Amino acid sequence: MRTDGERDQASLRRRLEALRLPVAPLQRHGFVMPSDPVATMREPEAVGVGPDGTAFAVWPYREGIIRKQVTWHVGGRRRVVGAVDVETDLRVSFVQPLPEGHVLLAAARAKPSAVNAEVWTSSGELRHRGYIGDGIEELLTTPAGKVWAGYFDEAMGGSGPEGHGLARFREDLTADWLYPLDAELPYISDCYSLNVEGETAYFCPYSGFHILSAAGERVTDWGPSPYRFAHHLLRRGADLAVLTGGGGPEYDVATLLRISRDGVRQEGGRCRVVLPDGMEARGLRYTCRGDVLHAFGRSTWYFINLDGLSTAACHGRA
Repeated sequence: MRTDGERDQASLRRRLEALRLPVAPLQRHGFVMPSDPVATMREPEAVGVGPDGTAFAVWPYREGIIRKQVTWHVGGRRRVVGAVDVETDLRVSFVQPLPEGHVLLAAARAKPSAVNAEVWTSSGELRHRGYIGDGIEELLTTPAGKVWAGYFDEAMGGSGPEGHGLARFREDLTADWLYPLDAELPYISDCYSLNVEGETAYFCPYSGFHILSAAGERVTDWGPSPYRFAHHLLRRGADLAVLTGGGGPEYDVATLLRISRDGVRQEGGRCRVVLPDGMEARGLRYTCRGDVLHAFGRSTWYFINLDGLSTAACHGRA
């Protein structure tokens, strides 16, 4: 067994190797902000991106424990496109849009069968409340109003949807589909990464780190990823990118992959995601939608797509 000093040295070597990689700067895409900055907290409680690329943010009011404002924003505009006030006692971790202007708010943690998700209308009316599982790691909605939830490892002992690692819900928060546990598919100990494009979910779970997709009742296993421990996944056709994330020494490293007849292979090199000014991209909140990685730091909204990552990685190999 290695000592703490030996582990630190190994992490240092990996970090120094990462720092030699070419960099892929994020681009400034827009901003998120409350409609009344004086009355609300300076940083959002939760941020998210919907299927059409609209960003959403949740702002607790300084006065009133349960009063929050939900705002939505589009890229390139420094203003609030829309806002609604709600009264909820949820500790909101996720915000996502639903059809007809409805908004989904959800808490990552919940006691068994306790309410941890709510659907609100654009006029501030509570439409649905429900339990969608404890230990939610990522939550994304679809254009049709389905809700995909991936769970982290602390939830795996639960008897609810979290015990499956991945679940899909209807807009009324009732379960629509659960990842099968007895279908000779890779077991999900922790749904590290989740990307929803259209009605299809793409994910790369611990511990086998297979690239999988789920649509309707069908799950497709594309094979194991040659690079493991990825917390974020981008996809366009057969092209993929995984971003390490987490707190390890390669937290900002993106690896380009491709699905082939022989499975998933690394293709296109690696690069390091940084801020537009070249500074390290730490403490950002990420959302993956198709081939676009959305990142939020305080009120600034950044993005980069597969083309940007590929250009940077290939430049470094030239």
